[in-house]
Amino acid sequence: PRSVLRPRGRAGVLRLALRVRREPLPYARAVSELFVEHLASRGIPLGGRWLDVGTGGGGMADALSASGAEVVALDVSDRRLPGAGRVRFVLGRGERLAFATGSFDGVVSSNVLEHAPDRWRLFAELLRVVRPGGHVALSWTNWYSPFGGHEWSPFHYLGPRLGPRAYRAVRGREPPHTPPGRNLYVVHVGETLRALRRSGAEILDVGPRYWPTLRFLARIPLVREIALWNCVVLMRRPLAAGRAPGADPGSPTRRAASG
Repeated sequence: PRSVLRPRGRAGVLRLALRVRREPLPYARAVSELFVEHLASRGIPLGGRWLDVGTGGGGMADALSASGAEVVALDVSDRRLPGAGRVRFVLGRGERLAFATGSFDGVVSSNVLEHAPDRWRLFAELLRVVRPGGHVALSWTNWYSPFGGHEWSPFHYLGPRLGPRAYRAVRGREPPHTPPGRNLYVVHVGETLRALRRSGAEILDVGPRYWPTLRFLARIPLVREIALWNCVVLMRRPLAAGRAPGADPGSPTRRAASG
């Protein structure tokens, strides 16, 4: 199917991004609406009950709700922006979801993975709470993308130890909001895809969030680590019973940021 990220849409989002500090809600809504449209373009049904893990400003929950889903938004604190829709909100962490197995028809977790200290547990929980045959949409900013360090990019290319030191030397202050090893962790595309495949999840699509027509980039090792910028993985929980989704005994339960 044709990509939903049309040139006009990309240009509009870029204009909103330039004003995001003054007007955060329009940008959050625009990016989330494009993401939800992308799900629909890949054949993901948007009706039923959905969970938005790490809702942040609330834009994704709004976009899902506008598409006809019954949405539960979850985050460690209620940071929804003024003017965001008032869908049901629950305090919680993605690694410990207080929902029964198979509670949702779909789950979205957008730009949370790189902030999770135990991403293997997060994988397991996202797949656990979706029903068999249900879908999970996972996106994150991969470490080697130009914005892998978030607010302290591009110093992250020096590594999670040397990078913050260089930031302090150049800017004269600590890296804001996302210190590596405390609120930001190294997440690579190839490593994540291998872990998801071992988990038993059925991977339907992998591609760059902002230019999904270039999804072939996701098949090129090394190139994908930089070129995807923000990686999107669409998954389905298998209908057949088997190993617990997300379980990967060979993977570390926690991996601190490392070069």
